[in-house]
Amino acid sequence: MFAANRRSFSRTRSTPQLSEAVIHEAVDNEMWRLQDGRCARQATSCLITPQAGDRVLLVCMADDSHYVLHVLSRQDKRSATLAVPGTERLSIQQGSIDVSATQTIAMRAGGEVAITALHGPLSLGAPNIFTSATESLVHTARSYVGQVEQLLFKASQLLRLHGEQVIVTARQDAKIDAERISLG
Repeated sequence: MFAANRRSFSRTRSTPQLSEAVIHEAVDNEMWRLQDGRCARQATSCLITPQAGDRVLLVCMADDSHYVLHVLSRQDKRSATLAVPGTERLSIQQGSIDVSATQTIAMRAGGEVAITALHGPLSLGAPNIFTSATESLVHTARSYVGQVEQLLFKASQLLRLHGEQVIVTARQDAKIDAERISLG
């Protein structure tokens, strides 16, 4: 009774197949050529960007597309890049985040950099702190307290100190030197 309605179906692979592979070279930012000649995309969940020589976990999908799921091992262990393929923005959200380095931390941006502490202090501590700005450097605070052994200001045009009350005291000498001095 049902024999007349039978159709022949070709059997295709319906479940992904896992294997391991070795990265030969980058084709572009998200595509990698494997040592056996196949090409594979970096899976969105693979946060370590593969590099040549890496042994990776590979998945072959039913449509014969390949994805690098995970970097298993790396010969050159000097560096790794964390990146999410196909995205423009990466957000890390956690109660506390600790970034540590035994040597150097560098933060760079082609645009704006903002560091904000909504509640609590923002602390910087180092033997030397250098700041520079090519156009403007603005400090705004309700109170500003500084304690230094020596404080040197040099302005090539104008140096102005203004306040409701200004007190200048010196334990030994106070010197004002100019071609013209105006008081009052």
